[in-house]
Amino acid sequence: MNAYYRYAVLLLLLAVPSLALADLEWITGETPKATNDKPASTIVRDAPGEDSHTLTTGNQDVVVSLLTTCTKLVDDYPADSVNYFYLDKNNQISYYAYFLIKPSSRIHTATVEWFAPSNVRIAKYDQDFRVGFVDRLLTLQNETYQWFLLDMTLGMDHLNSQYGQTGLPRDVGLYTIRLTVDGQLVGISFFYVKPAENKPLPVATVAPEATASAQAASIMGNLPMMQPYSKTPISKNIPGIQ
Repeated sequence: MNAYYRYAVLLLLLAVPSLALADLEWITGETPKATNDKPASTIVRDAPGEDSHTLTTGNQDVVVSLLTTCTKLVDDYPADSVNYFYLDKNNQISYYAYFLIKPSSRIHTATVEWFAPSNVRIAKYDQDFRVGFVDRLLTLQNETYQWFLLDMTLGMDHLNSQYGQTGLPRDVGLYTIRLTVDGQLVGISFFYVKPAENKPLPVATVAPEATASAQAASIMGNLPMMQPYSKTPISKNIPGIQ
């Protein structure tokens, strides 16, 4: 009986490694050692092989340095950093993206898309960047990058067609701006559009009586001075007054 149990345990120990190797094969997409080779068509791979690159993702080294919305741009730089705009106060919204890319010989395409609170796209703008080896280089922590700037402005009461604007941000709510480089999302910004501000009526700082007296004094002060009828003193014309 003991020999039977020892034989069963031995079979179980031999079966467990084969199951672990099978899981390893499914995860890595490669054939584990100590197993029979299988045809390539039956191997499940998580990613394309080295000889079948159908999509180039060369933007893995994109670093976003500054991403903001503002009321306007001055000398290609944001005059402020604002993420809320009022319908009766602002007439435009500017967007500013400052990012770094590892130098290479390829052309990168940056895309900016604006979405309304209803998730309707109201603008889409594409800009190409050629990353070189000598221009605008910046070394940070022993890594060399090339910096790029992308900016655009949308009108709140008019369309800026040069930036692909197809709708006005007139709906109250939260808007989002998506920045992608070569099809990969690298940053999301957001801003609010708020209704018109209800400005309170001015509060009087003086009592109503004082205000009325001040108005009367102002009126009297504006009346023209009358010329006297005679240069003789009044006391000379009244009997009994010396």
